[in-house]
Amino acid sequence: MNTKKEKLLIEAKKILEENWREKYTIPSPKLYPHQWSWDSAFVSIGYSHYDLEKAKKELLSMFEGQWSNGMLPHIIFRGGDGYFPGNEYWHTGLSEFSPEIKTSGITQPPVHALAAWHVYENSRDKKEAKVFLEEIFSKILHFHRYLLTKRDRERSGLVTIFHPWESGLDNSLRWDEPLARIKVENLPEYERIDTEKVSSEQRPTKDDYDRYLYLIEVMKKYNYDEETLYEKIPFKIKDVVFNSILYEANKALLKIADILGNDKNEIKTWIQRTKKNYIRYFCPDEPSNLLLFDYDLIAGKNIVKKTVASLVSLCTDLLSQKQAKELASWMKHSHMCRENCVHEHPVITSISVDDLQFNPLNYWRGPVWININWMLHQGLRNYGFTEEARNLKKSIIDLVAEHGFYEYFNPLSGEGLGADSFSWTAALLIDLISEKDG
Repeated sequence: MNTKKEKLLIEAKKILEENWREKYTIPSPKLYPHQWSWDSAFVSIGYSHYDLEKAKKELLSMFEGQWSNGMLPHIIFRGGDGYFPGNEYWHTGLSEFSPEIKTSGITQPPVHALAAWHVYENSRDKKEAKVFLEEIFSKILHFHRYLLTKRDRERSGLVTIFHPWESGLDNSLRWDEPLARIKVENLPEYERIDTEKVSSEQRPTKDDYDRYLYLIEVMKKYNYDEETLYEKIPFKIKDVVFNSILYEANKALLKIADILGNDKNEIKTWIQRTKKNYIRYFCPDEPSNLLLFDYDLIAGKNIVKKTVASLVSLCTDLLSQKQAKELASWMKHSHMCRENCVHEHPVITSISVDDLQFNPLNYWRGPVWININWMLHQGLRNYGFTEEARNLKKSIIDLVAEHGFYEYFNPLSGEGLGADSFSWTAALLIDLISEKDG
C-alpha cells in the first residue's frame, strides 16, 4: 500500500473515531447529530475491515429503532438539538407500531443486509460472525417483509416510497414533477436549521421543504397507517435506486439464511418477483430504451429524468450484458471534469454536466456523492468492466485525497460541499482502499 493510501486510511479512521457515540456513528457533527439508517449501514461496511465489534454495534443499534411492523426509520433521535425536523415534529407516537425510542416516521434504502454480509466476509472468526448473523437476521428479514408487503400492494417485488427522503436522494430532479402537483395546505410555520450551518445554495429550496413537511403532515393525519397512506399520500414512487439496493440486499439475506440454515422460500419469492417486474416497470421500452427510470404510481408513468439513478441498475444482475455495457458507456457522458483540466477517469455526478438543470453546488442536482460512486464501482466490477471499475476507484480516492472527507463535492472544481468530516465518505473510502485488489 502506498503512502497516500496509508495516510487516507489513518484520516478516515480518525473521522469515524471522532464521530463514534458509544454504539453508533453520527454522519457529521456539523449538520447531523443523530443516527441515520443507510449512513449506519455504509459506516458498518467501513468498520468491518478493522473493527468488527463497532461494525456489529453500528448495525444492531440502528435496529433498536425498528417499529413493531418491521419498518426501520431513517433517523433515531439520539443527539440533542440542532436538527430540523427533530423528534418533536414527527409525533410517531400516533402509530401503534412506533417504539419507545424517538424516531422519524419514514424509512431509507435497505443497505443493512449488505453491511451484515460484509461483517461476515471480513471476519476471521466465522463462528463468532455467525452468532452476529443469527442476532440480526430476523430483524433484517422483518424489515424486508415490511417493505415487500406494506409498501408493495401490487406484489411486484418493487417497493413504493412515500417521501423523497426515503429515496436517500432528497432533492433529485426525479421528484420535481411529483412534488409540483402537491397542493400544500395548512402547513404549520417552521424554521430550518440546515441553512444556518451550510450555505442555502447547497441545500434544497424552501418550496422543496414545504412539500417535504406537508407529506409528513399527511402521514401524521393518518397516524402513519400504511393501508390508508397507500390510498391517500400524494407521493407514491417505485424508486429504481431503492429497489436496486433492496434486490441486492435480498440476495445477501439469502446467503445469510443459507449460512444459518434458515428457511429461504420467502426471500426467494421476493427475488423472483423483482426479477419479473424490474425491467417492466423501470425500462418499459427495452431494448430500445437505454436508461432506466422510476415509476410514478399516481401519474401512471415513468419519470424520464437523466440522473445517476438510471445507472444504479449496474449494481444488480438484472441487466443483460449488452444493457450493462451501454450503461457503462453512458456514464462517460455524466462525468466530473475539473476546471482547466480534462480528467481521464472521471467521477460520476448526480446529473449530467450538460443537463440544463445541472447545478454544481446543490445537493443531488449536480454534485458528486461518494456512496453512489461506490455502488457504481461495485456494479462495474460485477459485470466484468474491470478497467473501468479500477479507474473509477482511483478517481474516488484521488477526489477525497485532494479535497477532504465531505458529504458531496463540486464536480467542476472538486471542492467539498455540505457537511465535512462525513462518516460514510470515510467508511467507503476505507472499503475501497482495503479491497484485495488494492
